[in-house]
Amino acid sequence: MKRPYTGNTDGLAEGERKGLAVFIKELCALYPALWNNGSYVNRSMRGKQGSLSVHATGRAVDLSFRYMAKEQRGIPEGGRKQAMEAMNFVVKNADAFGLEAILDYFPMPQGRGWRCDRGSWSVYTKPTIHGAPMGDWVHFEISPVMADDPDAMREAFAKAKQQVA
Repeated sequence: MKRPYTGNTDGLAEGERKGLAVFIKELCALYPALWNNGSYVNRSMRGKQGSLSVHATGRAVDLSFRYMAKEQRGIPEGGRKQAMEAMNFVVKNADAFGLEAILDYFPMPQGRGWRCDRGSWSVYTKPTIHGAPMGDWVHFEISPVMADDPDAMREAFAKAKQQVA
């Protein structure tokens, strides 16, 4: 179902919101190739100085699938495959998780994006997202309601995991 996209309209947060922390923990536990490459930071969007990044709202995270042996992050092989599985899982449960957007920096020619207001993926054919193509991370954004409700996020994951089992 299509839903309105919030973007950065809810303004600057004081930090990572509790529902997002649950989203990160649960998704990385299900897909161990993924690790938190950055969530809350007070900054502008890349390439758009003065326009608040959704990371600054406390509702966005970049999850990397890059293997970093020394830091014990990710998995030696199949990281991209798990990232794809994770994106499919989250999109399948988009309404339950309050998913608003995914930016996938890896695919050619210039990455791709999913948004709740269109309910589908768009493949970017011109430079649209900084770091694409071949970026080794995925950007997720969740709604303000789910970002502020860690219990609802836990419940959404519990139900979604039952469908996979």
